Amino acid sequence: MERAVARIDLGAVERNCARLKAELGPDSELCAVVKADGYGHGADACATAALAGGATRLAVATGSEAALIGRRFPAVPVLAMGALTPGDLEDALAGGAEIAVWREGFRAFAGARGR
Repeated sequence: MERAVARIDLGAVERNCARLKAELGPDSELCAVVKADGYGHGADACATAALAGGATRLAVATGSEAALIGRRFPAVPVLAMGALTPGDLEDALAGGAEIAVWREGFRAFAGARGR
């Protein structure tokens, strides 16, 4: 029995982002989701291709991903989308990430990039 193999076409990622950006217009923001190590295809490579295609933001799921992507792409806004533990929250904020709020009364914006 053969195992499934997934191959990512980074050129397609770049072209798809360019197409979306063209459809949205030059003043739009485009956020590329690169969580789970770019869905198993490499977060750095997928992020680089998406940014080359016109993405202006990156999104991840966990605090550790936010810290890692924030260090690797310091000029790009990063959104941590997942429900974060207190430790994850510290990691995400240390990486300069914006935080998706998932419960009423949650306040974590003091350490965010201020965007």
